Amino acid sequence: MSNQKRVIIFNGPPGNGRDDILRELKEIASFGYHHLFEYIVEEAKLDNTNLTKINILDFYDSQPEKMEQYRLKAVQKINHEINKDGGVHVISSPVHFEWKGNRFNGLTEEDVQLLNPDMFVIVFDDIVRVRDRLSQDPQWQDHKYTLGEIANWRREEVSGVYRLAEAFTPKRKIQLVAFENGPEIVRDLVYKPSKETVYLSHPITGEGADFFTKITKFLESLSEYYVLFDPYLIKDWDIVEQWREAVNETIDAEQEMPDTFTFRMTYKDGPLEAEFDIKEVETAIKNLRFQIIDSDYKIIENTDMVVVYHPRKSISAGVMCEMVYAKALAKLVYAYYPYEPSPFFEWYATRIFTDADEMRDFLIKESRMTGQRPLDFFNQ
Repeated sequence: MSNQKRVIIFNGPPGNGRDDILRELKEIASFGYHHLFEYIVEEAKLDNTNLTKINILDFYDSQPEKMEQYRLKAVQKINHEINKDGGVHVISSPVHFEWKGNRFNGLTEEDVQLLNPDMFVIVFDDIVRVRDRLSQDPQWQDHKYTLGEIANWRREEVSGVYRLAEAFTPKRKIQLVAFENGPEIVRDLVYKPSKETVYLSHPITGEGADFFTKITKFLESLSEYYVLFDPYLIKDWDIVEQWREAVNETIDAEQEMPDTFTFRMTYKDGPLEAEFDIKEVETAIKNLRFQIIDSDYKIIENTDMVVVYHPRKSISAGVMCEMVYAKALAKLVYAYYPYEPSPFFEWYATRIFTDADEMRDFLIKESRMTGQRPLDFFNQ
């Protein structure tokens, strides 16, 4: 793999932890790391222009043609380095910027056609943690982004990456990776392209910590054989659920919502608590509710199969919708469900297991990584 050229473009709006993930990836993998911003700064220096994180967007706003010249030269230099060195190369840049009411391109179709990537990876995080990062970043901290603006920004970023990927024939691969996944999933996507990708569908609403501990153990038991996407690592769901519960409680109590709302989330690195104005939250939630469905469906589109882990009797509406969507895309859907299934659940499952260990053993045996299945199985 070291001598084979492989180009990956990493996207994601500022504040989503894109370069944090890449710096962690650098500690466990070797690749050419090309931060487009740094190349643009170097090109500007050659033109006696001093660009920094503080002034680069104001410069782009006042001299867009000059900035686009710097970016084109930077992309050309990156492309030259990639062709000279071979191996794995990662280009890091947002596709979409918003600054003082204006919209800017981080990458254009011409840039991407020149770089000719094998895959796009979009790194994203929930809107609460993104706003926290932006408030601590010297480039963005003076602009107080609302949760709604952050949600819109992410939607535009994903749409922009899809347009760039679809400009190729065939369309280039896209993967959406939650920041909470960490660098290991990215390492597998980049360095083990034959490793099958799995979307893990499971109930979320109403489940406690013990359930999610079981989910984590199940994922870990398959991580050697599959690249696994767990939608619960995208904490947008917690945000929407906490809001929904609070609204329903006020309805039952025949009260009005308070002036502020506090989110509480637990991440791998600890808990986070943040308070927001109620109107700001209400505006953001309307956008976020649709983004949750859209991102989950996009991940399903980009995975090889869907695995359902459903130990409770009452069927989750979200799980059922994901099974329906997956079958419409001709995806294999394997389900663990220890009860008598409804005809609808049975219809949309490729196979149902009543024992989680049995499903795990089946998936390991059938994995490409064990050599039991031909590598071109999904191309037949």
